[in-house]
Amino acid sequence: MTSLELKLASILESIEQARAVRDALALATLLQRKGAICAALAAPEQSWHEAPERASSCLLEREAVALVA
Repeated sequence: MTSLELKLASILESIEQARAVRDALALATLLQRKGAICAALAAPEQSWHEAPERASSCLLEREAVALVA
């Protein structure tokens, strides 16, 4: 797990605790943090797949090497 994923797991536990004690202010803050971490995890640099523009440049490099060889 990445540090972001660990932080998200911690925040999810805190959200459940805030709901249990009915702490609306803490819950609102934690939900904002959860949203920010989810957005960061969804960012292309967190992806296991190459971005389309990078993948296409890699393909072009492979084609160029194949033509030279």
